[in-house]
Amino acid sequence: MTTSESVARQGRATLGEQEAHTASLVPAELQSELLAMLQRNASAREFDDMLARVETTVHDPAQRSLLAGSIRAAVAVCEQQTLQQRRERGLLVVLESAHDLTSIRDLELVLQAIVRRARQIFSADIGYLTNFDRVRNDFYIRATEGAISERFKNVRVPPDHGICGHVLKHKTPYHSSDYLTDHGFAHEQGIDLAIKDEGVQSLLGAPLMVGNHCIGVLCICDRQPRRHAPWEVAMLSTLAAQAAVAIENARLFQEAQVALQRASDANASLHRQAEEIQTAAEAHEQMTRLVARGCSVVDILNMVASMLGVHIVRLDEAEQPTQHATVAAAHPAGDLAGDLTGLLALTEIQDQVHGALTEGRRSGRSHAVDGHTGRPELHLRVAALMGADRLLGAMVMLSDRAMSATEIRTFERGALVAGVVLLSQERSELVVSGESAAAIRALVSWQQESLAALQLRTQPLGLDLSLDPGLALRMAVLSVEDRHIEYALRRMRPAAAHGTLLEECEGFIVAICPEAAFEALQSAVQATLLPDARLGAIGVTSGTLTRVDALPDCFRALKRGIDILRALGRSHELLPEATLSMYSLLFEQRRATDVTGFIETTVGALVQHDQRRGTDLAGTLLAYLEHAQNAKATADALQIHVNTLRQRLEAIDNLLKDWRLGGRFLELHVALRMHMLRRKVHSQAPGGSAATGR
Repeated sequence: MTTSESVARQGRATLGEQEAHTASLVPAELQSELLAMLQRNASAREFDDMLARVETTVHDPAQRSLLAGSIRAAVAVCEQQTLQQRRERGLLVVLESAHDLTSIRDLELVLQAIVRRARQIFSADIGYLTNFDRVRNDFYIRATEGAISERFKNVRVPPDHGICGHVLKHKTPYHSSDYLTDHGFAHEQGIDLAIKDEGVQSLLGAPLMVGNHCIGVLCICDRQPRRHAPWEVAMLSTLAAQAAVAIENARLFQEAQVALQRASDANASLHRQAEEIQTAAEAHEQMTRLVARGCSVVDILNMVASMLGVHIVRLDEAEQPTQHATVAAAHPAGDLAGDLTGLLALTEIQDQVHGALTEGRRSGRSHAVDGHTGRPELHLRVAALMGADRLLGAMVMLSDRAMSATEIRTFERGALVAGVVLLSQERSELVVSGESAAAIRALVSWQQESLAALQLRTQPLGLDLSLDPGLALRMAVLSVEDRHIEYALRRMRPAAAHGTLLEECEGFIVAICPEAAFEALQSAVQATLLPDARLGAIGVTSGTLTRVDALPDCFRALKRGIDILRALGRSHELLPEATLSMYSLLFEQRRATDVTGFIETTVGALVQHDQRRGTDLAGTLLAYLEHAQNAKATADALQIHVNTLRQRLEAIDNLLKDWRLGGRFLELHVALRMHMLRRKVHSQAPGGSAATGR
């Protein structure tokens, strides 16, 4: 049995004896008993019982009043003793918290201990500490004790709401005996729901001050109405100050650790920087020597690829591969060429390269495309090639290892030098291009200059107009969308043979070259322009020209050929003008609707029958006309029996009245040829198929 229980039992026994001898009690005995109760720190209920006995046993009003006053004074003394004990316990807690600041290294443990002790001092239901998040501009609970609601533990408080907002604004403690009905601060629905879930009614909060800045709030809560004495507010403020000191010390300690680590890293990097500077200087020296010798972009690519042991591809401004760096086959990077070509063919990689290139134009740095290659061991990096403020292309580097900072800077320096070389080459080509364009305009003009004057224009450009025996000229006219003309020219120029004039003229791309260079010109068009779906290129080529003064007429005829191809809906084709000359003359300056109307008016019934029945009567009639209306020759050409041919011709008789009249043969022949040209376009389109005859 404890001492307190023994004292309580003795007190109850004494009360029982006093009640049994109520009549014999005298005021002196009551005074003695009151002193004994004070000595053993009796409970408030015992003093209430004594006061009731005095009222019933002491009949003298003066003595009764005196004894009642003594009892009330004793109660006041007991309350003062209790308050003093609570203050002493609070001071002990403050000392313990101060000791924790020096003994506990873990900040979270210190804050949790402060919250727990604050709850113990005030016998509160809940204690918690909030910290102000400067990034998100709100308060969050960093340590809590006694809370059971997850909503309450995870609530975030805006800086202008709740008690936290009030404390942050005024930097003084705040007490609320009924939170949900308190109008001393701004309420917020989420906070009120958390308070309601936890059942909190009263709340006292004190600011965590660092200088003039509030970095958080220390709070105690109760689930019933409660008021706090001034000393309690002061005690909570003291604990809050200790928490602020702990948080600030932890921040300063962390900054000191970061500073020490940075100093260590800086000291270690001094040795690396010396090597990096030497490597960068060597790379810069090599690039300078190459540029001084008048190098090409390929030379820069090869040098960077050799220094870094990587494979490099240059993309043009349309992000199409144009040039590859040559790495020795024995080099470890020699087998990366196939990997890079395969990666650049993937749509997702093209999108990533485009994004990296766009970002690189803004930042002026290269950007990695790692994590998107499908092969973690491969590292892809993109750098923009800039000329003044214009994009000239890109350098794409593929390596089988991660690049160091020095290697990345070498790659970026190579891209910078390559951009300068490209810009220089472009300016030189611009001068030549202007002279070449002027020469072409002079050659195709109706007011053509003398042969001697033209020779002076073209000879520096490599085109000889002397037209010695065996020497002849060829011309080609190409049509692409206006916004793509310059791009198409840049794609074709490197593949064109020496002596070829290739420039824009009257909205077309015009090429004039010797007969010997025509094959290279055709190959360049078929390899660079026709496969590119964005360009929608079509072209017409001339026959052999043995006279310079025939160029203006030839230019006009080739433009007519372009017009007829457009009217027929043809694209991605390069055709000889001889196959289109008759149609060009007939339908010069006609629109596609005019051509369609001519075909439908002349042989429309035949075409519609073929489409409905899946026959080829139009092809049969064309073959019949092209074989001079010879039934046997036509049947042999179509590989059918003569009787079958006659049956088809009878069907044609029913569809086309009076078609056998001699005056209509030419009209029908032209309409059928143009229909076949147009049908070829549809049959070659994706999903299209030519009609088959019966």
